Amino acid sequence: MKLNKRIYKKVFVAGILLASLILLVFASRAFCYPAEVEDIGGDKYFLAAKGALQDAKSSIYMVMYYVSFDSRDKNSSVYQLAQELVNAHKRGVKVKVILDQNIPYASWEGRGGDWQVEGKNESMFIYLKKEGIDAYYDNKTLLTHSKVIVIDEEKVIIGSANWTVSSLHRNYEASVLIKSPKLAQGLIKDFSRIIIDYEASILDEEKKAPVRVSRVFIEDPSLTARMLSKYDAISFDTYLLLLRDFNGNPEGEIDFDFKRMSEALGLDEKQSHRMRVKKITNALKRLHERYKLIERKARPKKNPYIRLLNYPDKIPYQSPEDKFFSVPDDYWRYGWHRRLSFPEKYCYFINLSRTGIGRSPWWAEHIVALENQYNVNEATISRGMMGLRKLNIIDIEYSDYTKEGYVGRGPARFRLLGLYSPEKLEEQVDRLKVVYGEGAVSKSRAYAKIVYKENDIQVIEDIIKKTAMYGEDKINRAFTIVSKKAPDNPKRSYKYVVGILQKHIEE
Repeated sequence: MKLNKRIYKKVFVAGILLASLILLVFASRAFCYPAEVEDIGGDKYFLAAKGALQDAKSSIYMVMYYVSFDSRDKNSSVYQLAQELVNAHKRGVKVKVILDQNIPYASWEGRGGDWQVEGKNESMFIYLKKEGIDAYYDNKTLLTHSKVIVIDEEKVIIGSANWTVSSLHRNYEASVLIKSPKLAQGLIKDFSRIIIDYEASILDEEKKAPVRVSRVFIEDPSLTARMLSKYDAISFDTYLLLLRDFNGNPEGEIDFDFKRMSEALGLDEKQSHRMRVKKITNALKRLHERYKLIERKARPKKNPYIRLLNYPDKIPYQSPEDKFFSVPDDYWRYGWHRRLSFPEKYCYFINLSRTGIGRSPWWAEHIVALENQYNVNEATISRGMMGLRKLNIIDIEYSDYTKEGYVGRGPARFRLLGLYSPEKLEEQVDRLKVVYGEGAVSKSRAYAKIVYKENDIQVIEDIIKKTAMYGEDKINRAFTIVSKKAPDNPKRSYKYVVGILQKHIEE
């Protein structure tokens, strides 16, 4: 059989998938999927990939190690493929691209953890972002070496080819186009496990530096825990906005303005200016007198003099160099500082503090241990974490019950998913309504709410597709079973719903 002949046959693609998962640094799992496979190795890749992108109707997910992109060379194959991503985005296809940050690992060893980014994908990243496409960099401590494209949750292009002129036209690269919905959906799920560097994934012109916050702020019982016990959310929010406005001057001074602070806090404009000033003034007084985090001096007919202080030594504040976590500007840019409840804010900061300590995107702890470390009661921690889970800001995996119930139960696992624009989420929901109808989307979102995924656009759409595949009765039965599980039961999850549906088919 000639290599350039179109090949269609039923095959098991476990080997290809396993290789991909190893390259993605995912935990190895065994999959066997029957699929149609087409050889697109060598110079066949370009036309096959271009055609598949042109035919995309609903979604494109791409993970690529290296893209040699030059926006000036509009005749190059790489530019044409990139343009097909843009064209798909413009016709309403959901496009998400994850690029490797290109760390020179060979030269990194022995450099004491000084991760230097080569930036070989920068041109492609900037081009896609400026076209409005969801483009991201992986975490720079990891190597994302895969070259995978998943189209319409059905087609998979996978192999050794990067998007470079050499790969597309000079080298012989082994690549295949696979038609397998199960493989496609499995890969999309695995893509979600890639650790994203959200700070690096913002264009420089849009970027505002993340705010460093000392871990003492959330661990010392005299600070955030005390604010939470008195539900002093305005002092919490005001202090963080002061940190955000700090320009690094050695005196720790803040150029403070009541109007700017009122707008940033989102105080009700229906209230009088005097009332808003009073609320902020009282918060500043508490930050000075109760929490010892600032120095405040009133000035008649002027904004007050504000100076940040290091805690607890009260010397002029300087941004911490160790034992800190970084709050991304998206926390304020997308309005989460106004949307989240106080327990949710606190738990978000706990996740920021704990994420990134190791190389895994997950961290694990017993709720009781968190209660002791952060000096708040178990109910507050549970309520805050569950709120973040419902908002799709974190993911939680609960350990199985033991024979004794809660006794001896393992710790819960937490994963920070990153912040998003709520307005953009609703735009995506509206897109689904156009494609599937408002009734189908509303019903799907109601089912998703049962497993705390009502704000996960991917799960909402997947439920719609599975309803068409399995029928309304089987979907309703599966979600009814899961809905009876306790919130901290590991079976109260979408993964378990899918397992019920698959088991029914097998039976």
